[in-house]
Amino acid sequence: MKRKNFIITKFLMSAGVVWTAAVLAAAAWGQSMTDEAQAIYESCNPSVVQIQVIDLATGKKTSIGSGFQFTPEGHIATNFHVVAEAVHSPQRFRVESVRHDGVTDPADVLDIDVIHDLAVIRGHENQAAYLSLGHSDLSKGTHIYSMGNPFDLGMSIVEGIYNGLMEDSLYKKILFSGSINPGMSGGPALNKAREVIGINVSTAGNEVSFLVPVEHLEELYARVLAAPPTPGPSGVSGSRWKERIAGQLTENQDQYLKRLLDPAWDTLEVGEAKVPGELLKVFKCWGKSEDKEKDLYNYAYISCSTSDTIFLSPGFSTGNILYKYFWLASKGLNPIRFYNLYENRFRVPNPYENAGEEDVTNFQCDNDFVVVGWRDTKVIWCARQYKKFPGLYDINLSLALVDRNDRGLLAEVVVLGINKANAIEFARKFLKEIQWQNSSLK
Repeated sequence: MKRKNFIITKFLMSAGVVWTAAVLAAAAWGQSMTDEAQAIYESCNPSVVQIQVIDLATGKKTSIGSGFQFTPEGHIATNFHVVAEAVHSPQRFRVESVRHDGVTDPADVLDIDVIHDLAVIRGHENQAAYLSLGHSDLSKGTHIYSMGNPFDLGMSIVEGIYNGLMEDSLYKKILFSGSINPGMSGGPALNKAREVIGINVSTAGNEVSFLVPVEHLEELYARVLAAPPTPGPSGVSGSRWKERIAGQLTENQDQYLKRLLDPAWDTLEVGEAKVPGELLKVFKCWGKSEDKEKDLYNYAYISCSTSDTIFLSPGFSTGNILYKYFWLASKGLNPIRFYNLYENRFRVPNPYENAGEEDVTNFQCDNDFVVVGWRDTKVIWCARQYKKFPGLYDINLSLALVDRNDRGLLAEVVVLGINKANAIEFARKFLKEIQWQNSSLK
């Protein structure tokens, strides 16, 4: 027994040594990371600023974000959504930057990229400190550091992990496993060499955040140098900004519609219909079905959409595409009850919260009966125009199979921020892709 106790004691002691060593190693590694973050903060803090949008009537800030100087000439990068109010209404708002030493400097907006949510501004007083731009092509698992002023609490640094470019996005975005909080938008994300690899842009919570790759900032800065606009109190005039934004939106939707229309589309089944599925890798589809025995019907539902949104102004966003299908089949309902159930599901256009009445007109709708995949179908086409960007529309295409009294397909397609020609071409291809599997429906 004594021998056994001796062995156990010796084992526990050796295990304790190993455990203690492991704990000490982990603590040393953590301390190393903390020390590195501290060194990066101290080195880069003079180049990082808070961005404030000031209401001219009250002299008080109406929104805040972060930014950073990236040239010796005083160019500062931030997000477009941080300075959007001053861009749209320069007669009501101005932009200021607040340095680490508390000095406030008025700033002009030089150029913007609404697609990637970037802006380049420049203060009236230049400072010596600036950050160098690196590249976003890092290995997954690389430690990076985000800086910004969260909730107006003071400049902070956040350690996190670089997890590569998002594959399910129309636009390149970096997935950052770290906390980007309100107020940090527009701040820099840095590698260990103190180089900017991305710009803070948004968060999904739970340490799931997103960065704009630094290459998009380099592209925007190249445009600033190539054709510098004449600055006014807040950069170019509001009307010229509208033209700039309209041009970027039009070019962007031309590019992504070409990507959508060129390849053959994936298809999926819903009920007895064969319909467009995930048109590109950037689309995600979700589905549900249920057999409502007591209510004498069953249904299948599928919804597909992109996750990309383009911010234009508070309460106004665009760029999304979504479509959904609802297959309804009777299991003993009389035709009148089935029709009432079917009709209640066919409500168009559905309300969308991407814009307010100051941003878009009311929907104007036309309807007709057409043949879709050999079947008689009611189609409703609705469009509302963007007031500030008259060439662009939100489109709603809804359809309902109408030649059966015991089953049918409802479908809805929504495209936000598209011109008429592209909308019609997209709708034609979408309708052409709908087919029927059951021979009795052909």
